[in-house]
Amino acid sequence: MLRRLWLGLCISLFIGVVVSPTSISRPALAQQMASNLTSYLVDGSPDYAAPGNESFWAAIPWTNVSLAASVTPGGGHTAYVLAKAANDGFNVFLLFKWPDPGGPSFASNAELYDSGNGTLLPLTSDATANVTQLFYNSTYFYQDRVAVLWFIPGSQGIQQSPAMELGSDGAITGGAAEIWHWQANPTDNSPNDDGFPGGYTDPLGNPIFPANNLSFAEDDYTNTTGFFTIPGSFGADSPNLAPFANPFTVKVGSLYDNASGTWTIEMARSFTTSGAAQYRVQLAVGSGYYLAFAVWNGKLGESADIKSVSQWFNLTISDASPLGSETSSGGGISPVLAATAGAGLLVVGVAIGVLLRPGDKRVTR
Repeated sequence: MLRRLWLGLCISLFIGVVVSPTSISRPALAQQMASNLTSYLVDGSPDYAAPGNESFWAAIPWTNVSLAASVTPGGGHTAYVLAKAANDGFNVFLLFKWPDPGGPSFASNAELYDSGNGTLLPLTSDATANVTQLFYNSTYFYQDRVAVLWFIPGSQGIQQSPAMELGSDGAITGGAAEIWHWQANPTDNSPNDDGFPGGYTDPLGNPIFPANNLSFAEDDYTNTTGFFTIPGSFGADSPNLAPFANPFTVKVGSLYDNASGTWTIEMARSFTTSGAAQYRVQLAVGSGYYLAFAVWNGKLGESADIKSVSQWFNLTISDASPLGSETSSGGGISPVLAATAGAGLLVVGVAIGVLLRPGDKRVTR
């Protein structure tokens, strides 16, 4: 039986980066103004086979989301991600495009780090408090990923910015959040991904698959007590909040363009959910929501809490049609669009564990 293990989600706020060989810079929280992003009302639906090519996207301008390292020197290999948002009155659509000139990575190796004497050790939740770089080389690297963190309105202990509990499995210091987490392996439906669909099972241990064999985003939840997978079942040693809930509510279209060296990912989910609603953000027209983004470049050693991260954004679900136009060409992403991150950086750190397949001899944790 396929089985999935995980390590926690780490969420931090930085107002600067201090390079240290033995510790991670985690400056104090600061007041921060969130940038705005609008989900415009459109007439259309996602084309998961050709994400971003739907006609309604042409009228919505790209928002250039600056990214910076969550942890140095290991993170920060993606300077920006372009983002758009739309809705049809019932579902929200998010579109992302970012440069990855090294090519797509579907590798799902266990996260390892150098202990300092040349010995490689598996990353643990305790080690995330100090590890600043993961081991990687031309044959050992990690999967590409993008994640969206939605701060859940009304959750207890809300603060200006969430901060992780260092050395925990991903517990945060205030409030709660849902994470939509696309991974090149195991949630991407690609011939290059031999792990699809990632060992999801029902509570009886039977493998389950997304409808129409679509790609999807893993649906996770974090609060002050820990980090959890919301739906599906991954075994007794993995905390699942609602094992009978549908694990495929966040549908994804994914495409890597070899000519331009870019990933394009489109996520879609209904405004509201009937299953496990208390763990999932519930959306409504006219309301605003805090969210943030993270991108991992697997071939350059980014995985777990080591990645590129954004500031907070305030997403408004609008009933207005888009009036803008494209601000970037439909081809490759120009390096000119890369921007320096601001003073405050929300770090969405997901340390997803290793997919264990029959015959897999990788180290797991």
